[in-house]
Amino acid sequence: MKQLPIIATLLTLAISLPAQPAAAQDAALQQGEFQGVPYLSGGVSLEEREQLFFTAADYNLRLLFAEKGGSYLSDTEVVVTTRDGRKVLELIAQGPFVFARLPAGEYRVAATNAGKQQVRDLQLSTKGQRQAAFYW
Repeated sequence: MKQLPIIATLLTLAISLPAQPAAAQDAALQQGEFQGVPYLSGGVSLEEREQLFFTAADYNLRLLFAEKGGSYLSDTEVVVTTRDGRKVLELIAQGPFVFARLPAGEYRVAATNAGKQQVRDLQLSTKGQRQAAFYW
């Protein structure tokens, strides 16, 4: 019965530890800028998604990357160009979501995951947010 206090102490410690694995605790949103265009990428964990959607109103472009079955994808290459082909955003998404703030205009978004590319043409306005989803 001498083990009972040790077991109780171990259980108390286990309960007080964070529920997330160490890798998830270190995960953070990818925040950056490409040629003056601010962006956020991430959304792997619930905490990251909450952070993203808390700041969503600051961005006029929202991209989602997922499998056709609904599972989120990361490591998606994203290239956004203007109508004349000038690159205005390029990044490797660190999660299923990318939020960006671009000037109003017409853009082409190319997203590549696992070697397969999809393209969307989008019109962004000065107000509101345009969303595009890419499913593989």
